[in-house]
Amino acid sequence: MNEKILEQVKNDELNYETTINEIAERIVRDMGIKLVLIAGGSCAGKTTTTRKLSELINASGRVAHTVSLDDYYRNLDESVYLPDGTRDIESINSLRVDMIADTFADLLAGKETPIPMFDFKVGARTDDYRRIKLGEGDVVIIEGLHALNLQLFREAPDESAIYRIYLFADAGDNSDCRFVRRMVRDSRHRNASAEHTYNLWDNVKANEYTSIEPFRKYADVTINTFFPYERGILNDDAIRLLNTVEPTSSHHDNARSLIEILDRVPQICDDYIPENSLLREFI
Repeated sequence: MNEKILEQVKNDELNYETTINEIAERIVRDMGIKLVLIAGGSCAGKTTTTRKLSELINASGRVAHTVSLDDYYRNLDESVYLPDGTRDIESINSLRVDMIADTFADLLAGKETPIPMFDFKVGARTDDYRRIKLGEGDVVIIEGLHALNLQLFREAPDESAIYRIYLFADAGDNSDCRFVRRMVRDSRHRNASAEHTYNLWDNVKANEYTSIEPFRKYADVTINTFFPYERGILNDDAIRLLNTVEPTSSHHDNARSLIEILDRVPQICDDYIPENSLLREFI
């Protein structure tokens, strides 16, 4: 393997891992923290960050439980719809906020709390519930697009019991690296075209602007999860996909502009990605 690339990968990964370790240490030191809330837009790395933070806290001797707000999606028969008639799957209205508020209140009160499980194949919560009861020193890490939204609490909580984390990914060059992550992931795993991802992304971004980004200001810490070396990993697939966007598409100009940015970086083989890297979410 190329030593220069290996060094870049090592440094990029170390920057992220160091940040997560520092946050874990902060949480472990403060025995008053009960809820850790992790929010951020699509493909910001919430799943991996939650897993890594949970592992670090558990390794310290404290117990960390994890909850995904995806399990609180509305059943199909409870769905709400956008003005164009499509089902709302992005805004906070797509979630059972009442159930989340009950969960938060019960967890903070030390009660045994039922946690639902959502089956995305059938579009409904299952009859199986797991239960969490926070013991002394336990924490629960709750991740989701809207995890920092204040509507999830019926009344103002004891702020000393809450630790909020906001994830974003910014390459600093107007390339929208989260879109690149999602486009490559959806192509590899869902056989989705660039055009399809663009069409979804318009609604994703609109929702983030109104329903997710405004709550960033409440975060105790923000983390930029962009890895500079990821360009070399994702660019080949991304450019190939972007080249399929037809000249007649409303996204054609954006696709050409993005190609110009991405085309400057040589390809890196997936083998360079560590097995436990956050980037594994997107390949």
